[in-house]
Amino acid sequence: MIGIIILNYNSYSLVLKLLNNLKNIVGISKIIIVDNNSTDNSVEELRKEANENVILIENKENRGYAAGNNIGIKYLINIFLNIEYMCILNPDIEIENENIFIELVKELNRNNKLGIISPLMKMNGVINKKLISWKAPEKFDDIFNCLGITKKIKDNLSIDKDKNVIPGSFLFFSKETIQKINYLDEETFLYYEENILAQKLKRIGKVMKVITTIEYNHIHFVERNNIKRKLFHNKIYFESMIYYEKKYNEKYSKINIPIIRVLYYFRILEMYIFYFCRGN
Repeated sequence: MIGIIILNYNSYSLVLKLLNNLKNIVGISKIIIVDNNSTDNSVEELRKEANENVILIENKENRGYAAGNNIGIKYLINIFLNIEYMCILNPDIEIENENIFIELVKELNRNNKLGIISPLMKMNGVINKKLISWKAPEKFDDIFNCLGITKKIKDNLSIDKDKNVIPGSFLFFSKETIQKINYLDEETFLYYEENILAQKLKRIGKVMKVITTIEYNHIHFVERNNIKRKLFHNKIYFESMIYYEKKYNEKYSKINIPIIRVLYYFRILEMYIFYFCRGN
């Protein structure tokens, strides 16, 4: 039996569209929608969809991606004992293959080294090779991840066999695996969750993998070049990076973290230069 977790924050229209999409998908037993303390009328609209198979959980506090999804995961495990597999889905995705979850179960069972898998992500119907998967930061990688220009260089030099992290918009796993890694790490609010999952899986001898024979579509909306919003997200990104360094790259963190703290300000400068060069 398969359970779905959808985390919502002010995106009820996308969730409603996804729910309608999932009606055509085989194998789903329960759908858990976790509303992360939305400030719009999401709760009111999503309550209308609630039934015995679509359950709405209303968070009174938004503690981020990992904590919100953990609530849905733990609810499935504790309440519905027959759920064996689970899937975290972003609200902004589309699925055409009605047997997608059946095929993913077969993939997990075919290889016991697989911990978390995902279909191949298309971005607005187009495959972006840079977004298919990437390498979890190790050693001094995060120093290069601080600036846009150095990150592009590092990513271009990364070879396919190093790419062991998959996008968090569609994550499929077994109940056994998510319990073994002690769920998602709730110390980050946003960003680095996939990198952390890859490292947690590595510690139990499992990996993340994209199943390229199966696809889904991620609907990407072009965000306005709002510098205040970008700076806010940049701050969260660096906070998550520093936490990752402390917890999952301990051997190099004493060198990396002081450099990362300095490069944070260079990243802000880089963002302003890019912003003004675009004529905003």
